[in-house]
Amino acid sequence: MCKVSGTCRSVGCRRSPPARGSQLFIAGLPFMFNERDVHEKFDRCGRVKEVRIVRHQGSGESRGFGFVIMEDAAAADAAVQKFDGTDWNGRKLLVEVARNPR
Repeated sequence: MCKVSGTCRSVGCRRSPPARGSQLFIAGLPFMFNERDVHEKFDRCGRVKEVRIVRHQGSGESRGFGFVIMEDAAAADAAVQKFDGTDWNGRKLLVEVARNPR
């Protein structure tokens, strides 16, 4: 169970796919930040339903990118407008609507 969003992430989980246009791809995440840090930042643009930071399989360290599922497409668009191209702890963020949400 995800401690931030409260959604299940176990194998075989049958969560419904995100609403069209509500999932964001985020690149340039500071490596030392966790899901809670990302959740708090993106929550300024609307309700965040889920945060997934992609991690290295062996070490568990962040690979510097991930996905954020917002409540709706309007909140996702607001996050793209607010954060794309901005600096976060010395790293330039790329924020865009995910092409193939899962």
